[in-house]
Amino acid sequence: MDNQKTGIRHFLFFLLISILILPNATLSPAKKTKDDFIKTLLGEDPKKDASPASVDILKVYIANNGTHFRVIINCRAKPAPSSVRAYIVWLDTTGRDTPDYCLIAEGTSGLYKVTVEGDSVEFEYQAPIEVKITHKSIYLTADLDDIGYLDGVKKSVGVVVTTHQPVDQLKDRAPDSDVYDVDREVIPELPGFTPFVFIPSVVLSVYVIYRRKFKEEK
Repeated sequence: MDNQKTGIRHFLFFLLISILILPNATLSPAKKTKDDFIKTLLGEDPKKDASPASVDILKVYIANNGTHFRVIINCRAKPAPSSVRAYIVWLDTTGRDTPDYCLIAEGTSGLYKVTVEGDSVEFEYQAPIEVKITHKSIYLTADLDDIGYLDGVKKSVGVVVTTHQPVDQLKDRAPDSDVYDVDREVIPELPGFTPFVFIPSVVLSVYVIYRRKFKEEK
């Protein structure tokens, strides 16, 4: 019996050591920075259905890191927001089939509150956003708190992306009809945290079970 106890203790000891020396990326909770994003493709848009190429949408992605969300618009040519060229992400977070927020990249970029009443659309500036252009994609990043996530967002969010040149003239829309439905749970609050909690919990559980079994056998 003593040999059995010793063998089990050695097993638990080596199991614990193995877990502790696993790569930090496996065990550590994901860092909530603007660079640790989980990226998801929302959809593709037909090529050459808008001109110039800089406003022709090809693909739309959504990404998040638990504190910020980002919409990535891939175009046929390098995007160039300006006072006459705009890239807009419309968000329906309330399930009313009308946008209540939008991210605008143009001369004055930002997150805006949208109010739709009949044929009237009003925009109210809410917060700054980060706009970044890399190759043929434009990245629009906003804070989740600025759209009331989690409590103020319904189970799914409707997303539509449009480009304009000049600003009052629609050039391209993705998707061409309807909206992209994004499950609210696509935006995790603690991405990557589960292994950090789960693995030590398993080791502790095994240890407690065997210790209790030894006490019962004495």
